[in-house]
Amino acid sequence: MTALYVHVPFCENKCGYCSFYSKKPRAGEIDSWLEALELEIISRLSFLKKFPAPELLYIGGGTPSLLSVPQWKKFFDTLKKFFGLTNLIEATVEANPNSLTREHVNFFKANGFTRISLGVQSLEDKELKILGRLHDSEQALKAMELVKNSGLALNCDLIFAVPGQTLRTWASSLKKVIQLADHVSTYQLTLEPDTPLGKKFLNEDLNFQGYKFYRYAQYFLPQKNFLQYEISNFAPAGFECRHNISYWTQEDVIALGPSAVSYLAGVRTKNPGTLEKYFRAAEKNFPVEFLEEKESLPPREKNLELVILSLRTKWGIARELVPVEVLEILDSLPRDLFSEYSERIILSPRGMRLGNAIWSEII
Repeated sequence: MTALYVHVPFCENKCGYCSFYSKKPRAGEIDSWLEALELEIISRLSFLKKFPAPELLYIGGGTPSLLSVPQWKKFFDTLKKFFGLTNLIEATVEANPNSLTREHVNFFKANGFTRISLGVQSLEDKELKILGRLHDSEQALKAMELVKNSGLALNCDLIFAVPGQTLRTWASSLKKVIQLADHVSTYQLTLEPDTPLGKKFLNEDLNFQGYKFYRYAQYFLPQKNFLQYEISNFAPAGFECRHNISYWTQEDVIALGPSAVSYLAGVRTKNPGTLEKYFRAAEKNFPVEFLEEKESLPPREKNLELVILSLRTKWGIARELVPVEVLEILDSLPRDLFSEYSERIILSPRGMRLGNAIWSEII
């Protein structure tokens, strides 16, 4: 399958932990970005037409729900004009509880979206305040109900290892979320040194603290039929995010917008990393030299990457696809890190908890 990803680079406020590219839009900047996006597509159209029409669509950010419904109409009309979008089997859009409106949800429903990924992060107000979120727990619950009542599938993002978080508050957030959600993504708070939270809490060992929260999620969610299908993701059978799976299986991904990373025909490219650079590229009709990165992995490195990505999932990888030298490393590891180690190699829940250590051994 071919997946289409569009990065919306705007946020109402930059969260204290976020290292993804986004910014607060100035007057007229969203409309300028929409024009630049069309120019980017036109500049790459002859190349993009070599790939099948997208069957998977993901609009991420940033905060896509920051766009008004008229801006969304212009945005979506552009995508339909060049990509058709008649073959979609899954279409996801990210949103924040404080900016998602009934008008947004109605628009998404009417235009073929199948799921909304909501940045809940926590249902404890103290934790939301520490994270710098603009919504409180009441707003999050109302937004969740709005999506659920629309008939669209609901994915909720949650963060663990928040400073001051306890197992009790983590369990409470999980319990409340699964009453409405169809999919839960759990992410450990990562403190980047260039973010406000990173500078404030960098001396705290949140990595060590995160283990117990993650282990609890692995214990609790499967009991409620939310099966772990990837290191960070849990869902009942049939509600997995197919777009995300495309990344873990090295399928083709067309990525548009500032800082977006494409993977097409085995070549990974990264767009200009800021809106200012993106606008400058648009002024020159996006010449190839404006790409910040271009990487074509040699066969061995591509295969090594496939092993690591596949082991993130509940499906693992066929033994025959694993290089001999990597098999020797895996052979030396404790067997309780694997739930299957025969024709396929699949990590156990404990193996997923120790995934980073396993990747380090492989690399």
